[in-house]
Amino acid sequence: MTVRLAEVSDAPAVASVQVQTWRTAYKGLMPDEVLDGQSVEARTSMWQRAIPNGGVWVALVDDAVVGFASAGPSRDPDAAFELYAIYVLSSAAGKGLGFELTKAALGDEPDVIVWVLDTNVQARRFYERIGFRADGVTKTEMEGTAELTEVRYRRSTP
Repeated sequence: MTVRLAEVSDAPAVASVQVQTWRTAYKGLMPDEVLDGQSVEARTSMWQRAIPNGGVWVALVDDAVVGFASAGPSRDPDAAFELYAIYVLSSAAGKGLGFELTKAALGDEPDVIVWVLDTNVQARRFYERIGFRADGVTKTEMEGTAELTEVRYRRSTP
């Protein structure tokens, strides 16, 4: 297992991991048409633009990207840093990759938030295990025609 900063050449693999994990992790939590509408090509283009800005880390097993995390300045004015995304293929789950990706992406940042789908119990448990706590802030977002409620988690360290 290796965790390293992503390179632009990783964009297709990162996009593939994102689409695959959305289709498994969010099955039953989002409408099928939203999940079926996910496109590796569109996500590849997005990651090709994002990766050069830094803050994207990949996890590799046998030189294949099996997970990634993305983090940077918070989009919320009351927090310093934000974990934008973290996904690990189900075939690589349970090996500590999520923890290692989070550690690499967040470093020593003392005040970090992450938004998680309120119905994603597995993700919420993961964030709680690594020191995040729901801070009482929620928001509603549209994903296609689906209205989704997200809960904000925060990790503050002294």
